[in-house]
Amino acid sequence: MTIEQLKYIVAIARSGSLKAAAAEQHVTLPALSQALTNLERELNISLFRRSRTGTTPTEEGRKLIQHAEAVLEKLQEFSEEAETYTESLNGELKIASFPGPMEILVELFSNFRKLHPNIKASLFENTSQRIMRKVDAEAVDIGLVIYTEKEVQKYRNLVFKKLLDGHMVTAVNNKHPLAREELITEEMLLKQPIVLYNDAYIQAFMRQFKSLQYDILFTTNNVQTIRNMVENETAINIGFDYAFRTDAELSRSKDITLLHFAPPFFQTYSFGYVYHGNNTLSRVARTFLRELEETILAKEESHAKSDPSLYTHIKNTPVI
Repeated sequence: MTIEQLKYIVAIARSGSLKAAAAEQHVTLPALSQALTNLERELNISLFRRSRTGTTPTEEGRKLIQHAEAVLEKLQEFSEEAETYTESLNGELKIASFPGPMEILVELFSNFRKLHPNIKASLFENTSQRIMRKVDAEAVDIGLVIYTEKEVQKYRNLVFKKLLDGHMVTAVNNKHPLAREELITEEMLLKQPIVLYNDAYIQAFMRQFKSLQYDILFTTNNVQTIRNMVENETAINIGFDYAFRTDAELSRSKDITLLHFAPPFFQTYSFGYVYHGNNTLSRVARTFLRELEETILAKEESHAKSDPSLYTHIKNTPVI
């Protein structure tokens, strides 16, 4: 019996598929299947039932898999305690983020590297959807993303940790006629020039307004362009309220008012981080995430205290 075999049966039980477990463990399907067969022969029992609909643990298998999970957890505790005997942090850390919290990340990254110079760190910017795909492919260790329950169900191999709730909002110039409205309705978007951040979630949100002939001027990944368009009353913007609280190019504008949508378009999304469930977070990653959580939550609390409207003049959150 080997540690790899224990990892394999836990992965098979979690995914319900030998093929998915093999991909997750980065081994060929024949190699994983042979390792399982060898373990079952050694134990003289069947750990799984195979069928066209998937692979499920037998009653004996289910109990033994629970023990395997406990063994792997103890092994991780062993590794973590061994790490604590080394004062300096070492290793590599690859993090990707959507643009909103990038300024926070850059500052935190800089301070983190000064305290732990032996760490090799990389920071990337991308859309939430692409980041989740990269984390799923294990090309990135940690991703800061906007997500909904749909993504949680889609990426079964990923672990999602929510930090904050957010909402889709409409951003308009303070002098724009819509700035006097309490809530944004579907009809109010009629013939309004709109600029969007290039994000699949935002585009999916816009597809709800099927009855409207709204005018999307263009989509862009440049938040400075979005800010300029709104401040100059050239267009309105529809996007994540969190971006207006954190992104430097958006949060520092005093000429922008944010408005929530009226039901049924008032929708909540989650902001947080994601990592691959197959990868136990390293000491480096855990230390960085602890500092990240403390920094983000402290900034949110500070914004709420300094401005009851959360710094960007969000009007009238609907009660659903």
